[in-house]
Amino acid sequence: MKLSGLRGKCLIIGDASVGKTSLLDRYVNDNFQEKYIQTLGANFMVKEVDLIDKLEGISDSDYYGDIKELKLYWWDLGGQKDKLFANEYYFGQAHGALIVFDVSNKESFESLDFWISKMTALTGDIPFIIIGNKCDKKKEITDQDIKKKVEGYKVEYFETSAKTNENVTLAFNSLAKKILNKTFS
Repeated sequence: MKLSGLRGKCLIIGDASVGKTSLLDRYVNDNFQEKYIQTLGANFMVKEVDLIDKLEGISDSDYYGDIKELKLYWWDLGGQKDKLFANEYYFGQAHGALIVFDVSNKESFESLDFWISKMTALTGDIPFIIIGNKCDKKKEITDQDIKKKVEGYKVEYFETSAKTNENVTLAFNSLAKKILNKTFS
């Protein structure tokens, strides 16, 4: 039997109000809502990615056998640390994660270690990317501090803006490629 696609569960985690829901809505629906609505529990969205046409850097020579599509199930988890115990179930069987902070909020940057350690404890060694969202605002964190953190975890980093759509697709597709590379390595 030939497979036409793969499925994967991905997490979007980070402090409350860093723009996780806005990033996901921008990526899946190409939509941005100005009004902030706090996520309680989890939101869920699905995005199917045509591997050859949509993922930058993948060509026919990188073709993954009979696999042509990757359907990603995105779980956007509420960022309230005191309520996280109720959301730990959602971490199970994840294939990848985006860890998000707000570049205009130093406290959200300082929480990265918490979110990464929680993710690792509950999911094991899955691919992840760090995202500094809201790059359309004034930065509170130095580029040096960000570089040091990212290099410490040996992961990719993207600065995004769900509002202006800067680097959103690039960041999400980069994680999709990491998931595929781990699946087929």
